[in-house]
Amino acid sequence: MTLKQYLEKRRWYEVAAFVAMTTLFGLVNATSKILERVREGMSADWIPALVSELTGTLAVLPLIPLLVWFIERLNLSWSNVRWRILWHVPAAISFSLAHVALFVAMRKIFWTLAGGSYQFGPLLLGLLYEMRKGLLVYLCMVLLIVSYRFILERLQGEAGFVDAQSDPSPAFRHQFLVSMLDRSYLVKSEQIDWVQSAGNYVLLHCADRSYPMRMTLSGMVSQLDPALFLRIHRTAIVNLSRVSALKESGELQLELTNGTLVPVSKTYLPALKQQLSGQAATIHP
Repeated sequence: MTLKQYLEKRRWYEVAAFVAMTTLFGLVNATSKILERVREGMSADWIPALVSELTGTLAVLPLIPLLVWFIERLNLSWSNVRWRILWHVPAAISFSLAHVALFVAMRKIFWTLAGGSYQFGPLLLGLLYEMRKGLLVYLCMVLLIVSYRFILERLQGEAGFVDAQSDPSPAFRHQFLVSMLDRSYLVKSEQIDWVQSAGNYVLLHCADRSYPMRMTLSGMVSQLDPALFLRIHRTAIVNLSRVSALKESGELQLELTNGTLVPVSKTYLPALKQQLSGQAATIHP
C-alpha cells in the first residue's frame, strides 16, 4: 500500500485502528480480571468482567472525534505543547467526566436488558477512582494523536508558497515548496491533478503523492491560474488538463487521466462544461 492509497481511505483506517485498539485493551483487561479470580479459587464470572472492561474502553470511542477536533482547533503540536498545557486541564476533566457518564450509561443499559441492575457505588469515591483512570487515558490519547499527526506530516510533507524573494507578487502561483523529511522540493502547479478540501487544510494531489497545505479551498482558488484550474465542487478544484471524462449518469463525477474520480456539483457544472468545450475547440479547431 502506498502513502496516497492510505490517505485516500485514511479516516476508515483510523476508525478501524481505534476500534481494534480499544477492543483489544478491553479484552486484555477483562481476561486479566477473570484469570485473577480463577487463580484465587473464585468463579470466573466472565460476563460481568467482559461487560465492565469493554464498556470502559469502548466508551472512549465517541470522545475521540471531539479530542481530535480540540487538538486541531488549538493547533497543539510538539513544538507548542508546553505553552498550551493549561488548556489540557479543563479538557482532561471534561473528557474524564464524559467517559464515566458514557460507560455508566452503557452498563446500565446492558444490565437492564439482562434483567439485572447496575450500581455505580458511592458517587464521590467512584468518580475519584474512575476519573483517575480517565485522566491517564486522556494523556495517552493526546500523546498518541499528536505523535501520529507528527509522523504522518513528516512522511506526507507539507506545502507552502515559494517565498516572496524567488516569486515576487505573482498574479497566480506556478510553484509550491514542499517540506518533507528535512528536505524541500519544488512542485509546479501543472503537476497538480486536483486540490481537495480537508478541514483546515487543502490536499494537493500530485501523481502518487498528496501534500497538505494550510489554506482554505476558496483561498486556493484565488492563487491558481483559472485557465488551468477550475473549482467543480465545494470540496474540489481540478486541473482541466487532467480531465479524461465527465460522468453525468448517477452521481456527477469527473474522471481524471489517472483514473481518479472527483465529485462535481451541479452549481459548477455549467462553467465546467464551458471550460471543457473551450479546451476541445482549442485542440480540435
